[in-house]
Amino acid sequence: MFPRVTTVKQGKNTYQYLRILESYRHEGRCRQRVVANLGRVDLLDNKLDRLVNSLGKYCKNKLVAPDQIECKEALIWGSVLLARYLWQQVDLPEIIKKHCQSHRQKFEVAETAFVLIANRLCEPSSEHGLARWLEHTFVCDCHARRWQPDWLPAERITKQQRVKVEHRQLNRWYRTLDALLAAKEKIEEALYLHVRDLFNLKVDMVFYDLTSTYFCRKSPKGQLRRHGVSKDKKPRQVQVVVGVVMANGFPIAHHVFPGNTADKSTLQKVVADLDRRFGLRRVIVVSDRGLVSERNLDFLSRQQFGYLLGVPGRRCDQAADVLKALADDQWQQVDQGNQVQEICLSDRKTRYFVIDSTERRCYEESMRQRSMQRAKEQLQKVVAAVKSGRLKDPAKIGARARGALSRNHGYRYYSWDVSGPGQFNFYEDQEKLAAEMLHEGKYILKSDDRHLTAIDAVACYKELNTVEQGFRDLKDVIDMRPIYHKSDERIEAHIFVASLALFLKRTLEYQLSSKLPELSATDAFAAVQSIGLAELDVAGQTKRLVSGGGRDARRILAALGIKEINPPGH
Repeated sequence: MFPRVTTVKQGKNTYQYLRILESYRHEGRCRQRVVANLGRVDLLDNKLDRLVNSLGKYCKNKLVAPDQIECKEALIWGSVLLARYLWQQVDLPEIIKKHCQSHRQKFEVAETAFVLIANRLCEPSSEHGLARWLEHTFVCDCHARRWQPDWLPAERITKQQRVKVEHRQLNRWYRTLDALLAAKEKIEEALYLHVRDLFNLKVDMVFYDLTSTYFCRKSPKGQLRRHGVSKDKKPRQVQVVVGVVMANGFPIAHHVFPGNTADKSTLQKVVADLDRRFGLRRVIVVSDRGLVSERNLDFLSRQQFGYLLGVPGRRCDQAADVLKALADDQWQQVDQGNQVQEICLSDRKTRYFVIDSTERRCYEESMRQRSMQRAKEQLQKVVAAVKSGRLKDPAKIGARARGALSRNHGYRYYSWDVSGPGQFNFYEDQEKLAAEMLHEGKYILKSDDRHLTAIDAVACYKELNTVEQGFRDLKDVIDMRPIYHKSDERIEAHIFVASLALFLKRTLEYQLSSKLPELSATDAFAAVQSIGLAELDVAGQTKRLVSGGGRDARRILAALGIKEINPPGH
């Protein structure tokens, strides 16, 4: 049945009548008949509303007037939806439940761990700030129970008691961190095995690099927080050093070292851990130049691990010999602007690959010219001081010249001499300049793998950028820094949660790379925030309504095969 308005003309007047019609079939044809005449439309007024309300009790679906609908809350849901999809895809709920849940815990560790990891992916904050995120984001467990912030009453908040969240809720987050850290190794191993089988990955190379992350406090405490060489340009803050091992773009393991740990002293522990836990045999360890040392290379050889390491060009004794052995007719083209050449010195076991980059050469050449100009200006000031008579002592002249050259790498381009009191001369050293120009535009790799071609070596070393991008994600996108925790165990647990969030992010990037390569994982999480959830009060009952999201959000859901966008148990 359906309504229809019929127009009837009577004299000079035109009237509209509302009727209820019914469709039926007669002799194979569809026909319609009038069930009821409800009268003239202009005379019905509110009679029709009363009629609809009276008929509503016979309907299966309850009819609700617009004034009976009230929006209680409008929340973000899409980013949590995407995080939960990735969370379930890598089987993290079952892995954490298996290795972390015990009879002593009165809560589900996997569900509280999801809140911490999803917060790192969607809107990174401390455990205190997490409550603010829960206020405007719909986060629920697998039983459709929403996580709500547990705020302290306003009258209990003072200058001394600045934490605004109830201790029982904070305590649950901290207990979850403790449980995750206790099972860290088992969780990493289970994740690696699951993703390896899920995406049919073949691991023949692992990428290892280090970074540092700092604390708000400046005083060393515990075993981890120490002053060291800061990669965050925060030398006054204490820090820890974080080493991440990646395979096929996935962070399969990470290690936390004291902030004053030298990079090259970490490699043996990491490789031994890979051998013990993951059973990776005959893989190539790809890493940056900061890990090159004779002890490390001997250790990798004894462990039957291959290596592909960057060589610190100006600080390596063999680098000059390798560059001098280059031949103009032996270059292999890698791509536009990049070429590579393999060099073997007297040690036949070690292979060197020299990459010549046009873009890098132009950049380093411009930097050299700038440094030369600045160093020359500083040396000319020394000349002026000597000529004016302000500087006569040869020892003081030499100290002033050395200071002028040290600030802009001038010792690489210039030499000077003091023939007597009040005499100073500097000149452009052609031998030094030629040695410096030999390095421009080139970087050197070394490897002991006999099957690695020069082109493959360049491609593998470029993939080390995946690790560096992972560090940027850890620090900036997932916001690992600064760290506020006090105990060493909580510091390690905080970094572990960030690494699990990075693992989920890499899982998303792996899937988007083949279906939506123009979208990064960060862009994807930003796009799906257009999927919202509204909690409605409909005639005294609470209903949840999920929006469909924007164009990119719909494309992402389709690419990943996510068809159910409602929360669990909806």
